Amino acid sequence: MAVDVSGTLLAFDDTDSPEGMCTTYLAALMVEELDDLDLIGLPRLVRLDPNVPWKTRGNAAICLQFGKGSGRSRLCGSIQGREVRCYGNGRSVDPEELLGRASRVLERVAQFDCDKTNPGIIASKRRPAQGLYWGAVREVVQLRHVENLLGDCGAEWKKYKSGRGVIGAAAAMSWRPRDRTWEIIAYRNPRRFGKPRQIDAKSVVVMDKATRFTFNNYDYESGHIAITPGSPCPILFGIRGDSSAELLRAKDMIKGEKPHRWLLFMTNQGTDDHISRRRIRSLRPMDSALIEAKVVSPPVTIPGKHVILRVTDGDEIDAAFYEPSHRFRDVGRALLPGDAVTLYGSVRDDRMTLNVEKIRVKKLVRDVRKVHNPVCKRCDKSMGSMGAGQGYRCKRCGAKAAESAAMSRTYPRSIKSGWFEPPVASRRHLHKPLRRMSRANIDNL
Repeated sequence: MAVDVSGTLLAFDDTDSPEGMCTTYLAALMVEELDDLDLIGLPRLVRLDPNVPWKTRGNAAICLQFGKGSGRSRLCGSIQGREVRCYGNGRSVDPEELLGRASRVLERVAQFDCDKTNPGIIASKRRPAQGLYWGAVREVVQLRHVENLLGDCGAEWKKYKSGRGVIGAAAAMSWRPRDRTWEIIAYRNPRRFGKPRQIDAKSVVVMDKATRFTFNNYDYESGHIAITPGSPCPILFGIRGDSSAELLRAKDMIKGEKPHRWLLFMTNQGTDDHISRRRIRSLRPMDSALIEAKVVSPPVTIPGKHVILRVTDGDEIDAAFYEPSHRFRDVGRALLPGDAVTLYGSVRDDRMTLNVEKIRVKKLVRDVRKVHNPVCKRCDKSMGSMGAGQGYRCKRCGAKAAESAAMSRTYPRSIKSGWFEPPVASRRHLHKPLRRMSRANIDNL
């Protein structure tokens, strides 16, 4: 069901490429170019299905709301030293006119030369049904279906090349948060695009330790600064958290290269919105899922140093802890057949393997190992095995003994029950870090 809003929605997606640009940067350019209009509410940065193979980088779409603001405003950005403020309410503007003006900005900067870049842009006074967001964050959505929904809510839109960006733009427009976080993104001076970023690592660590509600700032395992991207895009840094007020302070703690622009976004990052509870038999390639399972067989380290576990909930699947997750693989290595686990992960698109993104170890079995075959009571000699599960027999006198007669020892487990996640540098944008999962609710998940 479409929902009316104050102001006019403007959403766009698929304008960047692995070589440059950033869809969030286009948001800053839109605010700068449309400076005769007011922002209504915070800009929205919406991450969609992380498994689609045609994504350019982080699969982010943007939704802004423009109009004539009324009431109180709040600081939400800066462009070349000029404050950007947003209003809680406002009057809408003509969607067709807004689309025309915004399209010219997009056409000037979008990376049309990239095969994967297929921009789309939409203007509307109504939000599409929220089911569109939940579809696009968890699975593949067809463009024809999206265009039908946009037509139903009276939207105006424009698509370029294949027009696939219309899907992400419409999904961002339809998002009604159940959970939300915020991100403050600082952008570089255009004269520095493509040059090495100058960020003081010590200041990032100081900020991380001084703030209560930020997350995914710094990877202490690898020494990686996680707030800076690795691509030659316009972003200088992005800080994520559960408090927009704290992010405004955190931004000023970062030392080094000075931002040319910055914007504060409301986002779905760190929410696990891409995850749905599933049975193994229902999984398909590119699904993201939570499954309750037991370990079937001992872990195996394969070439590439990936750790593979076989798990079951009645049906079986391989669960993979990949090499880039570093010490997170030790969790997989420590599990034994019979251990009960909750796995969060994504199914590969080329074979049915679950890439583990987070795990809860719910119950551990005892690690009992045979240390010696039983000794024959008649001959005082070690007995031989008759085969797996068939017991033992004395080679001299033929006496038999049960499997349980072997001498065994219980070893301490190297892992305890609880939650485990990969290091910061190996987490996806939508991954909900344990830092966000409250003590009150974590044991009920």
